[in-house]
Amino acid sequence: MFKLLFKNMKARHWIAVVVVLLLTLAQVFFMMQIVGYISLLTAAVQASREKGVAEIWWYGLYMAICAILMAAIEVIIRFVASATASGTVTLLREKMYERVNEFAISDFASFSTESLITRTTNDMQNVHLAWLTFLKTAFVAPVTMVWSIVLFVQYANASLTIVTAIWLVLLVVVVVVLLLLVTPKYRIVQKLTDALNVASRENLTGVRVVRAFNAEQYQEGKFETVNAEFTKVQIFTGRALALFTPFVTFVMMGLSLSILWVTAFFINGMNAEAANSTFAATNAFVMLSGQIVMSFVLLITLIVIWPRSSVSAKRIQEVIEHQVSILDTDSPVEFRERGTIEFRNVGFAYPGSDVEAVSGISFTVKRGETIAFIGATGSGKTTIINMIPRMADCTSGEVLVDGVNVKNVLQKDLRDRIGYVPQRGFLFKGNIKDNIAFKNPEMSLAEVRWAAEIADADGFVMKKRNGYDSEVAQGGSNFSGGQKQRLCIARALATKPEILIFDDSFSALDYRTDKTVRARIKEQLPEATRVIIAQRVGTIMDADQIVVLDHGKMVGIGKHYDLVRNCPVYQEIALSQLSKEELGL
Repeated sequence: MFKLLFKNMKARHWIAVVVVLLLTLAQVFFMMQIVGYISLLTAAVQASREKGVAEIWWYGLYMAICAILMAAIEVIIRFVASATASGTVTLLREKMYERVNEFAISDFASFSTESLITRTTNDMQNVHLAWLTFLKTAFVAPVTMVWSIVLFVQYANASLTIVTAIWLVLLVVVVVVLLLLVTPKYRIVQKLTDALNVASRENLTGVRVVRAFNAEQYQEGKFETVNAEFTKVQIFTGRALALFTPFVTFVMMGLSLSILWVTAFFINGMNAEAANSTFAATNAFVMLSGQIVMSFVLLITLIVIWPRSSVSAKRIQEVIEHQVSILDTDSPVEFRERGTIEFRNVGFAYPGSDVEAVSGISFTVKRGETIAFIGATGSGKTTIINMIPRMADCTSGEVLVDGVNVKNVLQKDLRDRIGYVPQRGFLFKGNIKDNIAFKNPEMSLAEVRWAAEIADADGFVMKKRNGYDSEVAQGGSNFSGGQKQRLCIARALATKPEILIFDDSFSALDYRTDKTVRARIKEQLPEATRVIIAQRVGTIMDADQIVVLDHGKMVGIGKHYDLVRNCPVYQEIALSQLSKEELGL
């Protein structure tokens, strides 16, 4: 916990911590002044007939001034502590978000999406609560306790000291037992929180599938299982901690009564003057003992919160300190060409696997050409094209873009040259214009419409009431699959990149629209190099090169006319979609 916080605090946060410490010392000083005045006030009240009431009024005024100053300091401490805790956690959240944005595809295998959401929200809130509580109590509790114990031992007799020690030992023993029961459960709670997020997100994301198969009860059963386990653990920790407050009250009352009983025992048999003096000191002893117990309570409150926050801090630290698998080079080189791609005997193995998913991939694409990839599901098509923008790095061979190895240039510079359309069309919450102009928010409406027209999206967009200002729901859920795909294509085209990558991005389009969009792209961006993954032979027939993949290996490369005659795998795929007459066989 401290390691995570201290490594992410700025100078202003350290200054705030020092300010809180100094203010705490001042606050405890005034608190102890009140304790001293209580003893003097009690003695003055007992002697009021002889000395009058003026002295009582003065003591009361001093106590009121001290109380007001304590309240003012408390307000300042809380304000500074809240600002410091919020500021520190804000930096943590930003660092975590930035680190996740740096993750390569292989890095996400270490953290599920649901777990990352929990770590960014629930875990971060636990750390914030613990840090805020620490700033408000970690200084005041020990300072108050030490000061109170020194005064108590200085003025109290051995009997009162022993009585107080017995009650405090009892309090500590019970708290230790509670912590031993509760702490292991906090680790389980965080894991179950992840599981709840998984169950909820899975059901919401797949709601159409759930309804189509009438699987609502099945999904409810999965959720109820996790929810019941989560509730069971929460109830256990809640019941265990519920004993804490009444037990503390019992200790405080028992300690006060014990001090009064012991004092009464000693007063019995004293003369009047000695008894009055002892009784005046007793009020101060009772208040000091209360301060000692309350200091213990504050520390224990922090101790109770700390185990859960420590688990959360460790989970956050795992993300922030995760070593990203794809890093920028320290000595980037300049691009030598424009719009070229070359694979030199490239292979790729997923983390933890000794066998390469794809291997021996070699091809060259010149500027303005189209290369297409086709093969059965799982043959490695997406894996190959992910290595072009460095979504993944090859484990053998070399991937070159514009004449240089992609590992020798900055990722930002590389991706600035690439327009990418993912296999699953994704839109961001906002409006249509913002989604198309995603890479360049300053893009004009004319430029946005130009890209949309090429992608055959302008027509349905202009039919909407607000046109390009029409709302886009999260994930583009208010658009059909074909509309989302066309908007994603427009987003990739808008910046006029050197290289366009289409990861099966025409699958939701009918053949006529597919052909129209590809023709417009070739006409409007003739110098752009196009990389296409497709399942339909009709989509790639006109490509300059077609790479045929089977179980991660190249089994053919060439033009459609040659492959349909010489490559059995391509011929089988083609004949499953088109007749021999259509293929010219």
